[in-house]
Amino acid sequence: MSELVERTGVAAATVRYYLAAKLLPPPVKVAANRFLYDERHVELVRLVRLLRERRGLSLEAIGRLLPELLPDLLGQPPGGVFRPEMWGQLLAAHTQAVSGPSAGERLLEAGLGAFARGGYAEVTIDDVCRSAGIAKGSFYRHYASKEELFFAAAAVVGTRTAAAFAEHAGDGPLDLDPAVALLADVLAPHVAIVLDLASLAARRRAGHGRVLGAVVLQVRDSVRAKLGVPGESNVDDVLRRALVEAVRLAAEEPAALPGIAELQVHDSAS
Repeated sequence: MSELVERTGVAAATVRYYLAAKLLPPPVKVAANRFLYDERHVELVRLVRLLRERRGLSLEAIGRLLPELLPDLLGQPPGGVFRPEMWGQLLAAHTQAVSGPSAGERLLEAGLGAFARGGYAEVTIDDVCRSAGIAKGSFYRHYASKEELFFAAAAVVGTRTAAAFAEHAGDGPLDLDPAVALLADVLAPHVAIVLDLASLAARRRAGHGRVLGAVVLQVRDSVRAKLGVPGESNVDDVLRRALVEAVRLAAEEPAALPGIAELQVHDSAS
């Protein structure tokens, strides 16, 4: 279990929950309190996490989907067949062919666009619902509040920024300046969301610091993996410089976007 947790970044308690929900094949029991896992478990835990984070699917929906995508799941030997890019494309094609984007997905994408364009304070639930083509009453079936939608949008920003940086960095390694330029380029479309999140976290609004910390950690991990200049101070330097450059790319006057002075890059936010 400890090796599975280390390789996937998913907590042991979550893995056990996936097992109880029958999203994973059972491990091999070798002693009273010892079980062995294989590459299928690594790949499937990563896949479930991908479907949860990138597609916003519930565990119940994933449980219905996996047998269709992987009919021979329990009988497959270890083979390293899972790649996030492949599954992302497969799932997108599958869900689009079946029913198109769900209401929750449309709300999330509409929220991403609205928060990036207008800022958290200016966006209303009515705005998001109109953009998504969904009745306002249906909004609350997916999100309890505008703030909850904002948290979901910020989480997507972290995931997409980290993934885009890793994809465009290729095999790496990158020097500091190219890393700054690349990160700024992939962050620029979402920088208003990051600044709003940082500003609200600095005011100690409940939950914002936690979400900001998660976003920063995702991006830090992606940068660290591709940076050819070792050292945490260099990773932090890339993040700080890239943020400023992303603001410059997003607006002619960086000072016109509030919150940039309040963003401090740490392993976690208070």
